[in-house]
Amino acid sequence: MRCRMIDLAATLAVVVLGACGGDPTDTGTSPPLVETPQFVRGVGAPWGGTVSNVHETGVDLGIKRTGRAAYVRSTTAIPAGSSAFGFIAQEISAVEYRGKRLRLSGFVRADSAAGRGAGLWMRVDSPQRTTAFDNMIEYGRAIVGNADWSTYSIVLDVANDAVGITFGLLLSGTGVARVDDMSLEVVDATVPTTGSTNLPADTRDSVTLSDYYARLAHVPENLDFEGIVIVSELTSQWLRSVARPFDTDQPGSGTEDLAELGRIIGNARIAAFGEATHGSREFFRMKHRAFEYLVETRGYTHFLIEATMPEARAIDRYVATGEGDPARLLAGLYFWTWNTQEVLDLILWMRSYNVRAGEPRLRFFGVDMQFPHQALDSVSAMLGRADVRVAAQADEAVRCFDDARDPSRQLSGTRYAALPQSARSRCALLLSQLADSVAAHLDEWDGALSADDGAWLQQYITLSRQWEQMAHTADVSVVARVRDRAMADNALWIAAREPAARLFVWAHNAHVSRRPSTMGAHLARELGDAYRNVAFTFGNGRFNAITMLSSGAYGPLQVHTVSGLGSVFTMESFLFATAQPRLIFDTHKVTSREAGTFAIDRRPVLLRSIGAVYSSTNAAGYFERSLLPLDYDGIIWFVFVGESRLLPFY
Repeated sequence: MRCRMIDLAATLAVVVLGACGGDPTDTGTSPPLVETPQFVRGVGAPWGGTVSNVHETGVDLGIKRTGRAAYVRSTTAIPAGSSAFGFIAQEISAVEYRGKRLRLSGFVRADSAAGRGAGLWMRVDSPQRTTAFDNMIEYGRAIVGNADWSTYSIVLDVANDAVGITFGLLLSGTGVARVDDMSLEVVDATVPTTGSTNLPADTRDSVTLSDYYARLAHVPENLDFEGIVIVSELTSQWLRSVARPFDTDQPGSGTEDLAELGRIIGNARIAAFGEATHGSREFFRMKHRAFEYLVETRGYTHFLIEATMPEARAIDRYVATGEGDPARLLAGLYFWTWNTQEVLDLILWMRSYNVRAGEPRLRFFGVDMQFPHQALDSVSAMLGRADVRVAAQADEAVRCFDDARDPSRQLSGTRYAALPQSARSRCALLLSQLADSVAAHLDEWDGALSADDGAWLQQYITLSRQWEQMAHTADVSVVARVRDRAMADNALWIAAREPAARLFVWAHNAHVSRRPSTMGAHLARELGDAYRNVAFTFGNGRFNAITMLSSGAYGPLQVHTVSGLGSVFTMESFLFATAQPRLIFDTHKVTSREAGTFAIDRRPVLLRSIGAVYSSTNAAGYFERSLLPLDYDGIIWFVFVGESRLLPFY
């Protein structure tokens, strides 16, 4: 039989399988082995596990093959026939092993193992089912009684759609089971498999399961239970040898020292550049310089920023024609983060480039939808020129949002989420019906709306619907997912309108990352290797951010200072130890398996993630778990950053 136990707190609804039930097994008559146990509870990351109330897990410093062994043992008597069991387990992503045959091996010792016994176990998960499973106890290979160190193994095929692999040691019953010096290796087809395959589909949440495994290490570690020894100096020496220094973040400084950036971006259709804070001068200047480089060497033309879409069109007109006051137009994006001298300098450079080129070659776009009131209000005005009946339909849809507006007539997500469900559902329905009507009649309006106006009319309705979906709930995680999905869709909409264009995207690290549900993940899924991204981070310095108060409320926008690197195992600590002020790091080099890559080769590593809000009392909370090179193709490093130069709002 198979049974499963769910540990929601530890594994986010990932199913953990163990053997349970059945009659007690004869323990045999072997004399007991000599025991000098030095039990220390807890195996240590990345090992975890689940135990009954009569079992514990940990490491044994006394009885081991080498160094330390892991153990599962009973701590009290267990009634005959009890299904109580305990196990240790390590979970990894299956990506590196898809389509391969995998052998788990380990040295196991049993002392007075009674009940169903002990053994290794391994499971391969695909999104909808467990596709391969073996548990030595369940498949007639249980270790019972007393057995000295011997090698045991499990061999399973990893499905092409597998997302995760879990393996470890199990004890069902009483006694002590130890394991040491495990290995996980790919073998060829001549090695026979064990266990079962193609198990029945179940009711698991496939999205949650896939996302969970995607954030785990892609290779196993600490298989000998000696602990993970990360030699920071070795990692930093390796980074010093492979990362490339650059001279300056000053725009207009040429291209010679940015060749490594060019190699990272390659021939990408969309290149996205992140930032660890939304208020760092060096980040902004270097993005300006990177855009210059890609314009001049790779033919990039479209600049996209994490800012509201309709208002950014006014800046695009300035960049293309010179119409308007660029400082006022920049302030009109609402975000203090972009209302800086550094971003204004970029806009002025884009305009001067177009003047020199004699044509509007460079374009400026926003991809965000957090402030949709201008888009929503523009729909009625545009339709008023085209079709009175559909304009009346638009007016009704626009009025539906009146109760969600603040005194300045901007839409408030807080106010909208507080409306009755029936009211929100009605607004969503009216926007959906309006989108259908416009799509059905758009071809009839050639004389009243240009093709460009017609496309933007539909996009403005899309932006309004995106905002409604985001604001429909107060669930922060849902809001973040909807927003990132929307920004990706908006970037792809811009790309689809000009298939030959190459796009430069400016946003936070968390948006450009390939982590599940981010803008970058959606773009990478659509574009594959034609999407490349670069994270920006720093060691020490100052930056602008809104203060997060201890009460949880937002305080003033002010300059904050960071003078620490977090734990010694952050990416910043490794980069700081290179003693280089500025570096461009191609993260794909971590897979070379060279000395020094262990700590960051497809293993979670902490990377700064501050954004627009910061609390100095919780500095350790402003890091994200990143997998390299899966999350980012490159990292741009500054040992020191200063605050961006904020401009006044008009």
